[in-house]
Amino acid sequence: MNTLNFLKLTFDVSSLGQEALLTAVRPYYAYVDGAKTDKVEGYKYTTVYPAHSFGSLDIKIPGEKRLDVLASEYIPVKYDGLAVKLYRDNNGKYLLTAKAENIRKAEAKRT
Repeated sequence: MNTLNFLKLTFDVSSLGQEALLTAVRPYYAYVDGAKTDKVEGYKYTTVYPAHSFGSLDIKIPGEKRLDVLASEYIPVKYDGLAVKLYRDNNGKYLLTAKAENIRKAEAKRT
């Protein structure tokens, strides 16, 4: 019988591929007793991964906004301290959650 709780395992972020493209930035807010407040805790950076058919992942970074991107634009980026985990939502569906310590611009990949 397997007793390992896979929800506590960390995803191997190298499997996301070498290229990450920032497409959007939006704030995330603090919650108190299950209710959303007006206090911004940090920002979610929507990032697409070409190696995965341009699938997207929202990556939370607490604190001030570090980068911004215009609509219909993308910026090649790198994350410091990126951690990705599985979780199960209220409907029993498995999803990914991600957080990082920092985001920075990367050199554009040449084709």
